[in-house]
Amino acid sequence: MKTKKQKIKNSKAGFSLIEFLVAITLGSVAVMVISGIFVQTLRLQRKAFFIQRVQENISLALEALAKEIRVSTISTSNTNCPVSPAQLLTIAHPVNGNLEYSLSGGAIHRRAIDSGVDTTLSSSGISVTRLGFCVSGNSLDDNFQPRITILLSVQNINGVEIIPIDIQTTVSQRLLSN
Repeated sequence: MKTKKQKIKNSKAGFSLIEFLVAITLGSVAVMVISGIFVQTLRLQRKAFFIQRVQENISLALEALAKEIRVSTISTSNTNCPVSPAQLLTIAHPVNGNLEYSLSGGAIHRRAIDSGVDTTLSSSGISVTRLGFCVSGNSLDDNFQPRITILLSVQNINGVEIIPIDIQTTVSQRLLSN
């Protein structure tokens, strides 16, 4: 028979090798699952950041374009949209003179026709892959308010993942007569 001292000594022996291996395996699985979730969260956060940057950059360019269209007379004739939107928009601005908007080299360009000055409206961090202008209401006999629907496809240049975004917005001319 075992004495009380031997029973106490044996009960404090610790973990067996199998218990230790099971604990290490469970701990490793938990760390791998948590690491996978963390990496996926970082990837989604980066993607959201690049989407936000693209939207901010193109939003600034669209706002500049819209401000000039609102107060200008649209020179480009009506287009058959969405089948064949115009690739070049020409407007007569009351202060800046005749202006052309076009896509060149992955950027939106604004060219002052009278002075020949060319300005890039879009940021260098994005690439504009499509720019189209749907002009309607620009005929004298149609009795519609002139308006331009701008069709854009943009994507980020930087980053691991390229994120394409399609944008469509309509701007109407504030002048009530042509």
